[in-house]
Amino acid sequence: MTLENKLNRPYRSKGEHQIANLLGQLKIPFQYEPDIYLKEGNRRYIWHPDFYLPQYHTVIEYLGVTGNQTYNEMAERKQRVYTANNYNFIGLRPTDMAKDYQTHIVKAIDNHLYGNFRRYRQTTSNYRRK
Repeated sequence: MTLENKLNRPYRSKGEHQIANLLGQLKIPFQYEPDIYLKEGNRRYIWHPDFYLPQYHTVIEYLGVTGNQTYNEMAERKQRVYTANNYNFIGLRPTDMAKDYQTHIVKAIDNHLYGNFRRYRQTTSNYRRK
């Protein structure tokens, strides 16, 4: 079975297909494997996250390999680099997808939005007191 997105490119896994379906059901605009320009130290990279949610400046990666130390280290690096470049990062493992993944994704987005709002309020608090 071929799992495809709006660009008729196949999704790479069932997990990615589930994530795309949920985002579509929630009417959350997303880009599948877009070019994201990142900096790590003095180096610059173009990465292609599984999903980018532009309205929320959030990257979702389906981390589908289990039990592989090299893959786990790569997943940790992804989170570190995206976060250092001011992207919200949601990493989903197969165990996350076996449960109520819809709630997990929605709560993760909520937490990022709340954190961003809280930082905004703290940054602008002096201006609201005038």
